Amino acid sequence: MKKLLMVITMALASALVAQEKAMSAADARGKIGDIIADPGSMTAVMKQLSAADQASFLADVNAAIEKMPGSTEEKTAKFLDVNAAALKGAQKGNLTALVAEVYATVPPEALTVINERFAADMFNRAADPSRPYTDDQYKGIATNLLEKVQERTATADNAGVRNTFAILMLIRGSNGSPADLRDTLVADLKDPSTRDLAQNEWISPALGQGQEKTYDPMLGAAGAGSLPDPDMVLALSFVNAPAALAGDLASECSLADPSSSFTALLAPAFGNPILSDGAALSAGGGMSIIPRTMDAGSPYNPGNSRGQTGGSSIVIPVPEPHPYPGQTTGRH
Repeated sequence: MKKLLMVITMALASALVAQEKAMSAADARGKIGDIIADPGSMTAVMKQLSAADQASFLADVNAAIEKMPGSTEEKTAKFLDVNAAALKGAQKGNLTALVAEVYATVPPEALTVINERFAADMFNRAADPSRPYTDDQYKGIATNLLEKVQERTATADNAGVRNTFAILMLIRGSNGSPADLRDTLVADLKDPSTRDLAQNEWISPALGQGQEKTYDPMLGAAGAGSLPDPDMVLALSFVNAPAALAGDLASECSLADPSSSFTALLAPAFGNPILSDGAALSAGGGMSIIPRTMDAGSPYNPGNSRGQTGGSSIVIPVPEPHPYPGQTTGRH
């Protein structure tokens, strides 16, 4: 009897601890301002949310970042930091849904940085050399993730461009193998016009294949804002050792034992940022920051009116201190 009472007491205590750790979506939204000021806190908040609430909360935070004052570089650094922290807090089995939410709710101009950093740091197939993936396994991960992204972006603005940014992340994260990955993923795009544009006009320029790397065709098609300076974004970013999450994607795609999920940390050289294709930003291999065109009639002109993106109606006025509390202003 005494042992039974002890078991019941321990069970009640565990339930109370679990209840204390849980957070309602309303309470989480009250912390959006704090999260924007301290992006690292996003992980702890996400861990207290149910899987059902995580994606909608991430969308709310991204909408708030988009509406806050500041330069394109400052806002892109916030998108990078907050979304990386959010993915680290994903509930088991919810990572692919959150990656899809990133590509559905982050503005296209910020996805130019996010697709490259995620490919190099969080979703690179070589992140854990002790657990290599075969080409078939990686292709399975990529096609499953793209399917999830397309499901989510079906109701988002500029879905074709957003889906292509996800493809770019997956191509970069593959480190060049399998050779037919690009064709496989493009063929999986549901919209015929997007398939044609992605294959013939968007992907090669974005990868710098046969020409100077540029995102101009994609950003022009999306009517996006100005391209951020990647060096400045990474100087403003808090992210210096993001968790490698490729193993979690593999687990969710049933391509690996769920117990094999790894949390090894990478330490990319943010002092001299290297893109996943090996080109040093400081050596001119990074994203072009030259205005797309000054032709007033061109859709690439950054001065043209831009369409409004969808998202939460929540407006969180957040001042942009320089620097943020606890932030260093030099390179990491």
